[in-house]
Amino acid sequence: MKLIALLLGLSTLVNAQSLLKDAVSFRLGASVNPRMLVENEAYRNIASNEFTSLTAENHMKMMLIHPAADRFDFTKGDEIVAFAAKTGKRMHGHTLVWHNQVPQWMKDFQGDQKAWEEMLKNHIQAVVTRYKGQVSGWDVVNESFLDDGSLRPSLWADHIPDYIAKSFQWAHEADPNALLFYNDYGQDGHPKKMQAILDLVADLKKRKIPIHGLGLQMHINVDSKRTEIARVIEQSAQTGLVIHFSELDIAVNPKNNPEYIYEANTQNELFQFIFTSFRAIPARQQYGITFWNISDKDTWLRGYFKRPKEYPLLFDETYVKKPGYHSLVNYLQHAK
Repeated sequence: MKLIALLLGLSTLVNAQSLLKDAVSFRLGASVNPRMLVENEAYRNIASNEFTSLTAENHMKMMLIHPAADRFDFTKGDEIVAFAAKTGKRMHGHTLVWHNQVPQWMKDFQGDQKAWEEMLKNHIQAVVTRYKGQVSGWDVVNESFLDDGSLRPSLWADHIPDYIAKSFQWAHEADPNALLFYNDYGQDGHPKKMQAILDLVADLKKRKIPIHGLGLQMHINVDSKRTEIARVIEQSAQTGLVIHFSELDIAVNPKNNPEYIYEANTQNELFQFIFTSFRAIPARQQYGITFWNISDKDTWLRGYFKRPKEYPLLFDETYVKKPGYHSLVNYLQHAK
């Protein structure tokens, strides 16, 4: 009995020391904040030790990186890229074109379609050129479709009718070696949105516009239907493009119940399902899985949606690995 107890204890210890990144054959990433990388040692250590890929959560978006028409601010983007290089991480760029977080000067811009195209082209190519050879892939265009499959009304759709295709072309011209992604959320449960994305891919391919990957954000919750998620993954993989689960988190309190008490069983099972599903994608199409933020303390869900009792990630509010982290590692080590 003592021997069995000892062996069980050793097994638990080994599992506790095992890293999730070592249990997978693909890149494991997280979105990061440059201030936190500097100021918070626990955050920095997790970013350094637990992941093989990093994404800038906000500091490569238009508003922060291009605050004035005649001025780019690459300071924070450079810091993240330097941290990734120093710690041996792949760097993923997010995002070049989005309807949100647009600086005021772009909203106030005046000109004909040609002028708008020159303005957007300049932005894209300046950012991509800045990080040429340092950023492996870019979310070129982000969230361009509504749930009903229609094109989302935006500054870009209003002034540049073919802005998606042009954005991919301009990004490719700036860095022919970078992988270029279309990135979106909520395809599960919204088949018309998914079909619009598939139609976009087919159209770009037909026109020989370079697109290399699809970002499936995977902002899901404990009520998300596995059959719908599986369908989206299968349809995406069938395009032949590289697949990135680009912003993974699993919300446990989507209705913002103030009395909610954290219960992780369903969440843990969903994490296992997501990782198993990604493993099933052909290896040549596996770009990786990226978590959106490092820990429950940093999750965007608490700030953006004002849901203080939300626990969507694998590190808790004190930057300690949750039981779900260890169960996921154990599951992946033993699953075929």
